[in-house]
Amino acid sequence: MQHQQQPATSATVTTVPAADVAAYTLTAEQFATLNGIKRKSLEARVSRTGSYFGVRPLKLANRRTLWPATAVTA
Repeated sequence: MQHQQQPATSATVTTVPAADVAAYTLTAEQFATLNGIKRKSLEARVSRTGSYFGVRPLKLANRRTLWPATAVTA
């Protein structure tokens, strides 16, 4: 029995309105410090779920991420 290959899916690209880009000013290290966690914990959470408790980073063309100056509360 032969398996049919599924067509390759393209990654979903989310665009951020230009007015909102100005809110993304922190590096991952700065965002982690603001929220009282380690950068590696932030990276692990984003890797597993795509966000840090609902806060998504802005991915740049050079593979870096920018984060909004937001403190996550429980």
